Amino acid sequence: MNYNHSNARRGKPKRLLDPSAGLSAPAPSMAQNPYIYNEQVSMNNGTMPEYSFGVPGQGPPPYGFNPQMSNYPSSDNQGGEFATPQFATQFLAQPVVADMAVQYGNALVGTGKQHLEKYVPVSAMKYYFAVNTDYVFAKLMLLFFPFTHKDWSVKYEQDVPLQPRYETNAPDMYIPTMAFFTYVAMAGLVLGMQERFTHEQLGILASSALAWGLIELLVHTVSLYVMNLQTSLATLDLLAYCGYKYVGINAALLISLLFRKFGYYIMLLYFSASLAVFLMRSLKLRVIPQGHSSYTASGNKRRLYFILSLAGIQPVLMWWLSYHLI
Repeated sequence: MNYNHSNARRGKPKRLLDPSAGLSAPAPSMAQNPYIYNEQVSMNNGTMPEYSFGVPGQGPPPYGFNPQMSNYPSSDNQGGEFATPQFATQFLAQPVVADMAVQYGNALVGTGKQHLEKYVPVSAMKYYFAVNTDYVFAKLMLLFFPFTHKDWSVKYEQDVPLQPRYETNAPDMYIPTMAFFTYVAMAGLVLGMQERFTHEQLGILASSALAWGLIELLVHTVSLYVMNLQTSLATLDLLAYCGYKYVGINAALLISLLFRKFGYYIMLLYFSASLAVFLMRSLKLRVIPQGHSSYTASGNKRRLYFILSLAGIQPVLMWWLSYHLI
């Protein structure tokens, strides 16, 4: 049997997919192949349709969105009205926002106060700083001239001692605190006039004075515990009574600017005597209360030793904290 290649049945022509079809217009001289069908014909006179957003200056796209017909605000101005100061002022002026801010602030302050009172007795400190100008002047006169003062008792109102502004005999922390800062400033002035002032030396002076104050307070507190003395003195009372010595130190340094060492030692001796009298008469009613049957003679003797030791150490510390400045 002869197989005739020319008489073979023609099958379906193969589908040729040209990737470049439709991307460029066919050449005019090229004839269309009859065996290729489903040929992709370019649209729009040989140009491909554009599927993109419109670009300014190129006309509206045939397919896509027209930004000019959009109902959304422009991206340049979007959110601009919320960033203006007028909007912020109007927003904060709303009653609801103001109430929320006040409540949040009160809650924050209350929480901070609770944490602070765990370490610092804020409510007790208010009592020691409740002073006025009349009290400060009267207390300074009492420190310098305690010899003529008669009544040293502290008056109470409903089992609570009167505030210092109403009671001159009450201890306070305002005068010791201000006297300490004045001592640091006075030391800087004295060192500056002697051309010995340096920032490091002033910092060492202030830190050493604080350290000696804490050591003194610790010694007195331990003494009360070791002697087993029950008194009405609080820790802040001891700190206040021990802080009055800075008033005498400032007075001695001020006199030393005019009369040198002679004036310094004269003022130091006088204020040491007046401060000792002030402390002994003030502490006597706080450490040895009158008319208490539980206190024995031996117990009163220990209390007397404590008063004398506290009053006697003040002149030594006054000299120790100021002699190197002269």
